[in-house]
Amino acid sequence: MHKSRIFLNWQRNVVLSALAITVFIFTNPTTYFAQGKLSVVSIADAKKLPLGKEVTVEGSVTVASGTFRSSFSDEGFQVQDKTGGMYITIKNDPHLIVGQRVRFTGKLTETRLKFQIIETVESSVQVLSGTYLPKPIPVGTGKITEPIIGKLIKLLGVVTRAVYEIAPYGFRFSVDDGTGETIVYVSTSTGISQKDIILGQKIELIGVAGEFNQRYQIYPRSPADVKLIGKRER
Repeated sequence: MHKSRIFLNWQRNVVLSALAITVFIFTNPTTYFAQGKLSVVSIADAKKLPLGKEVTVEGSVTVASGTFRSSFSDEGFQVQDKTGGMYITIKNDPHLIVGQRVRFTGKLTETRLKFQIIETVESSVQVLSGTYLPKPIPVGTGKITEPIIGKLIKLLGVVTRAVYEIAPYGFRFSVDDGTGETIVYVSTSTGISQKDIILGQKIELIGVAGEFNQRYQIYPRSPADVKLIGKRER
């Protein structure tokens, strides 16, 4: 009888442990899959994978969630690690701010305009401890290259093409520092004003490096990313 009672207690404990693990997996999917079945991959490696592939990525938020909603029609955000950066599309705002470190699992996909992105859901986003904001990389307007696409960059140049509105999504203009022209695309939801952006104005810009229609671009995130130098009179 004593041995039977010990066996029954052991059997009950095994069942309870298995049940606890099952509950943990279903209530903490991000933690389980990120640390277990799906290992974290770099953004550079993620970009090489086929569309539809599920990946777990970890990085720093460089564009707060919802910043580009007028252009992407979602509450997405941008992340960057040591190897690159990528836009993350999400329907419900996870309320992420610049500098937060996050880990999430999502599916590689692309927009109708062929932007490669990761699609995820709010429950899959895990905010990690600590903060880190990568410093913008100073780049010549004509020196943006493929390896820095998705990363924060800094440009200094002169407005060479006037503002062109693309309502209700945003507006664009071009800058050049003598090394070549680059397009600046501004989403309406960033709150950046076009009022003082005129031809000949010297301007400093911080934003995410991108590419559209085989032309490199920069995407500023807020009014703080646009600095007019020696403001010209109209």
